Amino acid sequence: MKVFVISLKRSPERREYIKKQLDDLGVEFEFFDAVDGRAEPPHPLFENYHYKKRLWLTSGRMPSKGELGCYGSHYLLWQRCVELDEPILIIEDDSEVQPRFKDLLPLISEKVLEYGFLRLEPETHKCTLYEKEKAENYSISFMSNNFGGTRSYAIEPMAAKKLLVQSERWCMPVDNYIGSIYLHDMPSYILSPFIVENPEEFGTTIQLGEESKAEWYRKPLRELYSIYRKVKMNQFNRKYL
Repeated sequence: MKVFVISLKRSPERREYIKKQLDDLGVEFEFFDAVDGRAEPPHPLFENYHYKKRLWLTSGRMPSKGELGCYGSHYLLWQRCVELDEPILIIEDDSEVQPRFKDLLPLISEKVLEYGFLRLEPETHKCTLYEKEKAENYSISFMSNNFGGTRSYAIEPMAAKKLLVQSERWCMPVDNYIGSIYLHDMPSYILSPFIVENPEEFGTTIQLGEESKAEWYRKPLRELYSIYRKVKMNQFNRKYL
């Protein structure tokens, strides 16, 4: 399974950080040049952003340039997955790779074909896990939500297609979109033990940037949409439980 590391060209120290880890483990990988949200002219993908929905329903404020770059980077890798017609494994360059990574690669390659999407980093505290499969050295669970993190995951082409079709007009951060099962019907599963951690050593370079403040008069619509979103999430979660 091909391993892609998302990294900005202008971040050589981060590239060296992740490269040393993967080289030490003997893991072959390819750098994927991240979309730079601050580059001029703006990336063509940014024209697809649904700014009105973002302002009135999901956030109340404009996205940062870094958020756009992060979404664009993952979007292009979903396209690469479909083009290759095979599963891929994605890592962001600020990951702390665990020694067990290489040993788990064959298992990940096999199970992602069965589950479609495997999160390979720890879950957030707001997520409820429902165990689907357990063996002596691993477990796989369905995630009630998959918000908060795109540091590492494996994805196969059919799952990537689902994300691509519904993200042509996106309106939220990429991790929130992946977790919004009601938008794309692409369930998220998580593998334990995880293969990466957040080292807290680097601040993000792709998502760094200021966001405008949400206007108060947009709050009522956003709260209504939040209720709608929770209802839809519950409906789709029951489908996979």
